[in-house]
Amino acid sequence: MLGIKSFSYNVDDYIFFNKALEANKKEDYKNSLFYYEIYQKNFPYSYPLTSNYAKYYIAKNYMDMKKYDEALLFFSRAVYVPESYVKQEFKKTNYFQYRRDYNVARIYQLKNDKSQSIEYYKRLVTDYYDPQLEPYEKKALKFLEKTNEKYRYIYEIKYQNNLKLINKLEKNELLNLANYFYEKKEYEKTVEILDKLGSYNEKKVNQKIIYLESLLKLDANKKVIELTKDAQVGEANFLFIRAVAYEQNKDYSRAIFNYEKIQDIKLKDRAAFRIGRIYYKIEDYTKAREVLEKTNQKNERIDSLLLDVYIKLQNRKKFIELYDRFKNKYPENPKTGLYYMVYTKLMERDSNSWQLANYNIFFASNYVVRNYMNSITDFEIKNTYKEEVLKDALTQIGALKNPELLELAVQSNNFDLDTETIQDKITIMNSYIESKFYKESFKKVNTFRREFYRYRNLLHYVYPKYYREEVQNTRKKYLVPQSLIYTVMYIESGFDNENNKFEKLGLMGIPKKLVENKDEYYYNPQINIDTGTEILKKIYDKHNGMILKTLIEYIYGEKVLKGLNFELDGDLKLETIVDEKFQTEIEEIVYTYAFYSAIYN
Repeated sequence: MLGIKSFSYNVDDYIFFNKALEANKKEDYKNSLFYYEIYQKNFPYSYPLTSNYAKYYIAKNYMDMKKYDEALLFFSRAVYVPESYVKQEFKKTNYFQYRRDYNVARIYQLKNDKSQSIEYYKRLVTDYYDPQLEPYEKKALKFLEKTNEKYRYIYEIKYQNNLKLINKLEKNELLNLANYFYEKKEYEKTVEILDKLGSYNEKKVNQKIIYLESLLKLDANKKVIELTKDAQVGEANFLFIRAVAYEQNKDYSRAIFNYEKIQDIKLKDRAAFRIGRIYYKIEDYTKAREVLEKTNQKNERIDSLLLDVYIKLQNRKKFIELYDRFKNKYPENPKTGLYYMVYTKLMERDSNSWQLANYNIFFASNYVVRNYMNSITDFEIKNTYKEEVLKDALTQIGALKNPELLELAVQSNNFDLDTETIQDKITIMNSYIESKFYKESFKKVNTFRREFYRYRNLLHYVYPKYYREEVQNTRKKYLVPQSLIYTVMYIESGFDNENNKFEKLGLMGIPKKLVENKDEYYYNPQINIDTGTEILKKIYDKHNGMILKTLIEYIYGEKVLKGLNFELDGDLKLETIVDEKFQTEIEEIVYTYAFYSAIYN
């Protein structure tokens, strides 16, 4: 009888499949096809094949060989859906399928089948912003402009900022462009296009909402108030936007009046949260409590604000009751550390139990995080033989330098992975990290963070130090805290070295307007970290080492920074920020820095 020491996982199918991929990259298409055929014959139950992932690459190889009919057949079978796409709350494009449609369009173009190629190229023109789709959309628009000049106008408006051409497009195209720029956070362009349409006179609710919300982002509060003056009780979205405009103008009584008129079940609790937050801001904590306790559907934001209110009111019973639920329901909420400390002091009957809540966000976050880490235990990691074999199998796949293959292995049932157990989650994380798949590792840990937050020795997975050598080289040169550099990478790119979102580049999100070289130049980790840290250092020195001001100006710009009300010590009261999403973002930045400082100090 074989003992456990003979146990192993077979990864030959992944290795063989990768040989075919590598041959294709070298343009050795005949050998690639040979490997694919052997792979399909010898490994019919291999997960890359049964998931239809492999069929895309088999089709691509046929395409490269100019065997177009075979390629179309395999592309039609390549219906692979990544797990990350399935879990999306708001569905956009399945990137894998988008690439497939582009190749199908190219094949029909090469076969001189104009009508079919046009049909597939049209699928690639989106009405939303997604930078990873842009290279394919640009090629599609360049082909389509030969069939209809409107596609040239769309290309120039989207990618060459030529908004003079909006006069040449019809209503539908303009609406699509307005949606695109709204998602890209280019609100001035969104407003310009919708002004051209006379959008507020239209009956479409979504169109009006995008227009008004863009005006809010541009602080055009008076215009929003004027446009929504006839909003009725049944028009909850417009009443809510009107109330936000009053709130941004610090006209709190009118803001509350409009929030209170909202009866729509979807917005009523959100409006109540905003009312509660206003009362909290003006220090009417009793009113805040009354409003928040009446909400129907409690959520993380409402419960957190209620806990803050109970602290201000020094309501021991209510605080302890809600804290017990909160800590189990939202362990990853950074303020859990603050509430834990208040709770501990209450249990000890400390006369200063409520004092910490009076501190501003930056000071409190550093204090809270260190105490929070002292309050949790380490996870007992068991390096069993089974775990070692599993880790070895996954790292063998990772060694192929293809993160998609490693993700397939993790998704498959071939490796007895139990993703409900923390031990296997650690094994998965280690395989990504050892393979240097940092972007994918960062995305993966977000699905595990709830459990990892409970253990001190697992927090480094949530707040990782990737690109250590590059950061160390740069830190010595510019003399800024490492935690500052890592916080920027964490927030700006999620450790994606090819990040290209919202006109920012690479690991540290370098603004395109500040650099002259091609985008690809800044995808190099050392160049990007060096360039980003040089910019960071100037801001850091300008603010005399004030971390919070440095981070906010680097990430959002000087204009946003000047719009915030800082204390004399450079700290900030979160409740002074009107925009709830922005408030949450600032809180995340502050606690990210605090965790980096605490974990690695």
